[in-house]
Amino acid sequence: MKKIFFLGMLCCFSLMSYTQDLMQLLDAQKQQESEKIPVEGTFKTVRLINGYTTEIAGKTDLVFSISHRFGEITSGIYEFYGIDESTIRFGFEYGITNRVSLGLGRSNFDKLYDGFVKLKLMQQATGGSPVTVMLMEGMAIKTIEWVNPDLDYPLSARFYYSHELFISRKFNQQFSAQIVPAMIHRNMVKNANEQNVVPALGLGANYTVNKWLSLSAEYFYLLPGNTAENFTNSLALGVEMETGGGHVFQVHLSNSHGMTEKAFITETTNKWTDGDIQLGFNIIRVFHLKKKNKR
Repeated sequence: MKKIFFLGMLCCFSLMSYTQDLMQLLDAQKQQESEKIPVEGTFKTVRLINGYTTEIAGKTDLVFSISHRFGEITSGIYEFYGIDESTIRFGFEYGITNRVSLGLGRSNFDKLYDGFVKLKLMQQATGGSPVTVMLMEGMAIKTIEWVNPDLDYPLSARFYYSHELFISRKFNQQFSAQIVPAMIHRNMVKNANEQNVVPALGLGANYTVNKWLSLSAEYFYLLPGNTAENFTNSLALGVEMETGGGHVFQVHLSNSHGMTEKAFITETTNKWTDGDIQLGFNIIRVFHLKKKNKR
């Protein structure tokens, strides 16, 4: 009887010790999770220059953007160094949640309508993920009249698709960078020297000078293929100014004319080495459609 009592007491003490260790482990894990502080403000806004960033519209927020591209600076005084020629895009992005947003845009370049969905898959956090990951799926339709309207083109020939994975990291308060594997699908191309499916790799960076001024750079490298041999990699350099009240103003130089992925990634023909660059700007404004609860 004494042996049974002794074994029972031993089991009770062992169980209490195991339970205590388990509770300590759970408390440590809970404390570790609470110490994961999300890293915010990797970039000032949703667009870097021509392409996007891992930033998305917050829940119930509406981001309105006006993007403008002028002609080549080398066009001379007659075209007022490109100012007389312009391409414009109006865009909207709405936050369904803090991790999902939808966007729509319209550009007079090819009279293009575009739409996209953004999914933030991972958020950089202190004590957590070292990077932010965002998936973007886009579609566009070209509505400009065909050069030869007598030809019977199918409606599907007007559609384009883009698939991009954005991976960014905020290294410190001044410097952020991202890498963007991309795949552009065009249902119809102009000639046999172009690919319907074009893979590319984007690189982007932003350096903050002070709380209202930063410098940006963006480059899209076309992976080997017919399109890469006949077109040019997109390169853009810019200055970004945060004017307060939800406004961000971006001024930049680029060798790309269009403002959608199918245009600036796969259809850039100008070269910086030839001086074929153009001035452009983005104006981005955030509207908070619902009052945010203060923490």
